[in-house]
Amino acid sequence: MRRLSPVFIVEAFRRRSYYKTFSWMIAIIGLLALIVACQHLTKTLEEGYRFKESGNMIAGVTPFNHAEQEVTRNYFSSLRDTADETQTAKAEQALAQLMDRLPTMQVTQTAREEVETEIKKLQRQGEESNHRFFTAATNLKSEIIFNQLVLSKETGSYYNVFSNLILMEEQLGKAAQVLKTARQKDEPSSIDRLRIQQMRIDLPVRQESLIKALYDVVPLQDDAGRRSIATMREEMDAFTQTLDDLLRAPEAANYTALSSQAERYEASMYRLYNQEINHVATEMQDRGNQIIRNAWILFLATVGVIFGLLLLTWSLLRAFRQDLSLLKGEANTFAEDRRQSGYHVPERNDFQPVVQAFRTMTAIIAGLLDHNDAKTKEIKQKKAEIESLFSQNMDPILALSSDYTILSGNERFRQLTRATTDWTIEELIHPADLNRMRRALRRALEGNSQTIRCKMLFDDTILNMFVNVIHVPKKEDDTGIALYLSCHDETDQFRREERITQLALYDMLTGLLNRNGFEQKMTDALKAPQPGELVTISVRQFRRINDIYGHAAGDQLLKDLANRLRHHFIGTGQAARIGGDEFAVLVAQQDIVDYQRLKQVIEHVYEINGEFVNVSISMSMVRYPDDAVAVTSLLSSVDIAMQHAKQQTEGGPVWFEPWMSAEYLESVVLEGELRDAIEKNELQLFYQPQINLATGQVDGCEALLRWFHPERGMISPAIFIPIAERSMLIEEIGMWVVAETVRQVEAWKETELGTLRVSANLSVKELVSGRIVDYLTDVRNVHPGIEQRMELEITESFGVFSDSRVFDALQTLHQMGYRLAIDDFGTGYSSLSYLSRLPIQRLKIDRSFISGPDACSNAPLIETIIKLAHTLKYDVVAEGIEEPEQGEHLRVLGCEYAQGFYYSRPIPADEFRIWYGKYHETLLPE
Repeated sequence: MRRLSPVFIVEAFRRRSYYKTFSWMIAIIGLLALIVACQHLTKTLEEGYRFKESGNMIAGVTPFNHAEQEVTRNYFSSLRDTADETQTAKAEQALAQLMDRLPTMQVTQTAREEVETEIKKLQRQGEESNHRFFTAATNLKSEIIFNQLVLSKETGSYYNVFSNLILMEEQLGKAAQVLKTARQKDEPSSIDRLRIQQMRIDLPVRQESLIKALYDVVPLQDDAGRRSIATMREEMDAFTQTLDDLLRAPEAANYTALSSQAERYEASMYRLYNQEINHVATEMQDRGNQIIRNAWILFLATVGVIFGLLLLTWSLLRAFRQDLSLLKGEANTFAEDRRQSGYHVPERNDFQPVVQAFRTMTAIIAGLLDHNDAKTKEIKQKKAEIESLFSQNMDPILALSSDYTILSGNERFRQLTRATTDWTIEELIHPADLNRMRRALRRALEGNSQTIRCKMLFDDTILNMFVNVIHVPKKEDDTGIALYLSCHDETDQFRREERITQLALYDMLTGLLNRNGFEQKMTDALKAPQPGELVTISVRQFRRINDIYGHAAGDQLLKDLANRLRHHFIGTGQAARIGGDEFAVLVAQQDIVDYQRLKQVIEHVYEINGEFVNVSISMSMVRYPDDAVAVTSLLSSVDIAMQHAKQQTEGGPVWFEPWMSAEYLESVVLEGELRDAIEKNELQLFYQPQINLATGQVDGCEALLRWFHPERGMISPAIFIPIAERSMLIEEIGMWVVAETVRQVEAWKETELGTLRVSANLSVKELVSGRIVDYLTDVRNVHPGIEQRMELEITESFGVFSDSRVFDALQTLHQMGYRLAIDDFGTGYSSLSYLSRLPIQRLKIDRSFISGPDACSNAPLIETIIKLAHTLKYDVVAEGIEEPEQGEHLRVLGCEYAQGFYYSRPIPADEFRIWYGKYHETLLPE
């Protein structure tokens, strides 16, 4: 025990008060360190869970791969000779599963809705629909993968391999669509061949990039992966070789081989694809779990140390409080003038533990801050890796700030343009795509990487680019970079696709829309609230123009007609060429077109190669949505009106009327019944005599077709023959008529009727096809001499004999010995130049000249026809004789033969034989 001096007591009291204050400060710092540790734990856990979430999102691409693989495989399986129904079911199931998963996927609403729309289109309309599923899937998978890929340790390698894998599966899907479309035809069309040629060019190029990228990520010790790469190379070589064979010889295309090769290629590709997806996902999930585990260990250790130091500080504060109490008591003793006290205050340095506690606290805080600095360095290193990858890329790469200013570009970008700084996106992106690009950049700045196709301007050169917009973590760093734009040049591919689209939607001769493109325009027009009109135009006897002036002149006429339509409907309609000599115009409003004036404009004389050519057209119109609300019904209605327009001699404009549909439906029913009539033997030939006016003898007879319907009774040929010609049943009917006529001629051969010549009618449609000529050749071979007892009549119609096919068929029949006649002469406006060249022996004057209302006034015309026929050395038969005076008058004019009700109505063969006997009994002995 020692006594303290008053000075020592004061000093000790001062020091103990200072220690107490400093200890409280340390306690507060400890609490702050605890708060910092909690914040650090929260951020680290967020980072760990972000890695795990990114891994799960990338793993979520696998169902997309499965669905896309099954849909593509279904396309390829349809190339085989026998359809695989199980594969179709698998594709539908995969799409349904993908549809269920879409709402839970963290993607932009636009990308999700686009994929949902295409899946629904596939589910409702099937694979024949004009869907964009493969493109939509590519966009969505690009968004998912490239948004998360920046967290991977192998960002550069994986960016390259996944870019190529995504583009390859899109190209394979589209290739499968093209091949299926080509497979459904007897021979691929020119458009299909162009698409296959493009496929043949694009697939090997993408294949080389993909193989190189896969070798970079598949380790040497992965034997299975390397074998899959080798299989992909072999199958792609075989696939392209089979495509070459298809292009060389489409008729011998081996679609089954293409299907097998593509399926084996896809199996290997998706095996590697899913393997790398799982590898990246596992890497990120493992890293996330490791970050979370380390965060908790560090937090618990830090909290333990902080609480230990706080406990030590609390103990020191308690000791300091006791010392202060003792010193206070000692001071009170001195205050009472007591010289001694019984208290003992130890003399030791109590400040050292406090200093150690302070140092430990600051070390903990510094460690936590250093950990944040390490994270910052890691992010900078990741940026450096990305920048290194982009600088070496052969595609243009741009670095953008948050206000879309171009900060820098890689070597490829500098090759395309001299300016690399202080550009804005407005100067680079084509104005038509600028708003879309801004939206994509805005979404990217929010943390969602984007993909977009757009046009870019490089020194007045426009390139079509496929752009990946990649956002930089933390948005802007000290360099100011917020976004990277990786641009893949698709200009050549776009031009090929544009060329294919041009062929698919536009007519190459006139530049107007073709039928496919026009139907798309009609679909859009019918969805719009504005009513409009559809007009179709058909050039009458266009083949005659080709035959007279040549095909080059015919093409020039079509071009000129298209230009007239284009200029006439500027701002008011969309013109198209929907057939060889058929045009159509979709008029945006109703009642704004003077169709009589339009007819005059189109029919105004054309100057072709210095010659003036007159053209006649048929025109039909229909209103929408008044008369039709769907494309098919709209086209059907205007086609029905066109049939009526073509039946009119003057070819005036014809509006569609509802009764036309009823009439057309009736003709469709009759067409079906007419098919049955041929099989059920409801057709029958009646015979009408032809009288020699000089002798009164029966020279021959005409076989006239009749249809006895079991319910409708006898149906006039004027009704069912046009129906047969439209449906090409006329060929079957024509051959039946010839066969029945031959049978009857052979049956009469040994009777008194054996000397008669029987006339059978042929349709121009039969002569155009040529089948009837082959049939008549066979008939002559089976029945020698039959050509001397038969006469073939061809009905005259406008321009019919200008068709070279008709003229050639008549020449062939004439050379075989068949007699030929023109029926209904005077009604078809035949050219006299053609008439003089035709290999015919007889003209038949139409009954309208003999028994019509103008019969009396037609006498000079009849005399002229008879003289013309005699000049050309043709016999003349006058139809429609109903009075004896008519026959006598025609005899005086020099007409050789007559036919009509005055002599006999058309009657069956057995009745004709009876009539023949009775008629000869009535003849005078002379």
